[in-house]
Amino acid sequence: MTTIESLDPADDVQYAEFYSVYAAALGDEWDRPYSAREKRLALQEKSEYQEVIGALGRNDAGVAVVAGTIDFSLKDNVDVGFIEVGVAPGHRRQGHGSAMVAHLVELNSSRGRTSLMGEVRWDEGQTGSGHTAFAEACGFHLDMADAHRVLDLPAPLPEAPARDGYTMVSWRRGVPDEWIDQYAHLVSRLVEDSPSGDFPLENEFYDAGRIRADERLLAEQGRVMQVVAAVSPDGELVGHTQLVFPESDPGDVYQWATLVLPEHRGHGLGLSLKVEAMRVSADLLEGRRFVHTYNHADNGPMIAVNEVMGFRRVGWLGEFVRNL
Repeated sequence: MTTIESLDPADDVQYAEFYSVYAAALGDEWDRPYSAREKRLALQEKSEYQEVIGALGRNDAGVAVVAGTIDFSLKDNVDVGFIEVGVAPGHRRQGHGSAMVAHLVELNSSRGRTSLMGEVRWDEGQTGSGHTAFAEACGFHLDMADAHRVLDLPAPLPEAPARDGYTMVSWRRGVPDEWIDQYAHLVSRLVEDSPSGDFPLENEFYDAGRIRADERLLAEQGRVMQVVAAVSPDGELVGHTQLVFPESDPGDVYQWATLVLPEHRGHGLGLSLKVEAMRVSADLLEGRRFVHTYNHADNGPMIAVNEVMGFRRVGWLGEFVRNL
């Protein structure tokens, strides 16, 4: 039997148990856990844009065995909850994960939401994993698969200067005020302008306030984000890429969003953006081992960019959906 309790991330003892289970559940070579600080701050954040709720499950002996979270977006996609569930090794196949999923389903339904989404990864050369089998046993189906690629560092960079009248601007730690409204619009376009699955996700809502809130959280978590944006000949932001450097994970770099607006594709901007981001991040890249990136399996142009840069595929990240 599993007893589920609400997580209070301000409770040091309970949070330590939660984090221990969460980190232990991510035993995959390429599935890096957030640090305790990063995870805790995300759970504690008070935001008008999203709410994250944690839960901890114990077995009959009172031992913490399963951790779960559900993320509610408050300005968009208000019919879906985004969940994560992890069971500590040695306590799997005993119903603890299913009990946590049932708890999160109840939370989701109590908010009037009708769907759940979660991410599950598996290694290159596999067709699935124990995690994908668990998701399917809980009523989820695969909606979309993203290829997980890594770039071994240090890496030679191809020549890819901006052309056709486009230029590049870059920043760390904060979007310049002159660009913030355009940048918020650009970031919000990711779902609409990138390959996606069949589940009808909406664009995420972004405004200047959310951009600044995200920047504050990144700083508190000890993450540095290097952004490079493309400027069109008429002075508009039309593309961007983000490299994230966690202080707590000194070996890894994470490529977050990369997007070029459809009407500005065909000018090599995807490659130019990513190469420029690596170039201006040379000081941050020093001593790091890998850059991680994820792309939809059907996103041929971005996959081609990554392969030109030397990325190699190491696995897959599946987006799994359950309609309630």
